Amino acid sequence: MNVFGRWHTGSVSQLSSLRERKRAECWAALHEAAAEVALEDGIESVTVDGVAGAAGVSPRTFFNYFPCKEDAVLGLREPVLDDAMLEAFDVHANLLDEVGKLMLAVTRSIQGGDDAIRHQILHKYPHLLHRRVQYVVKVEHLVTTAVSELLAGSDRLADAERILAAHPVGGQYTAEDTARLLVMTAGTALRFAMQKTMSQPTLESQTEALEHSLALLRAVLKESE
Repeated sequence: MNVFGRWHTGSVSQLSSLRERKRAECWAALHEAAAEVALEDGIESVTVDGVAGAAGVSPRTFFNYFPCKEDAVLGLREPVLDDAMLEAFDVHANLLDEVGKLMLAVTRSIQGGDDAIRHQILHKYPHLLHRRVQYVVKVEHLVTTAVSELLAGSDRLADAERILAAHPVGGQYTAEDTARLLVMTAGTALRFAMQKTMSQPTLESQTEALEHSLALLRAVLKESE
């Protein structure tokens, strides 16, 4: 029975892994087909039927992966905030830095495929940027919720309450308020970093640019005191 149990568990894991691999391959085929047509023939030539046919799937299957052809062209997908990202978040460290790193990780999860190709597409069709912005909004909501829960489960808010008591600004501020402000502030630094690395959007370059952006932001805020 134990032997069978181990075999059964392994088989389920292998089947799950196989499904995930096939799903990833299908996603990539759809994205690559859409991006190729957009760059070679123009965005107006991209159709759901054409992309699905090139990828060897039905139009119905296309919509299991992308809500519209523009997302397929850009290689956009729903943001992911997994357990590993949450475990890497240090609620007792500099919160602006931690939120910035978390936002970068989740933002990168919405972008699949080749960054260089996406850069070419956005350069050629800047109006598609609005689709990416909509996904960034999803990232902000997801990170705000996660950070709010992390703060509520820690003693960090006590520090903020002591500061507010010494410098009253009126009103009561919750963990969600604090999280939203952190995400909005870190998001500004992240957008600055993304713009600086647009021609070379690697994880390394974006991480370094974000560190510099946050340092600059802190310097500006300190100068404004």
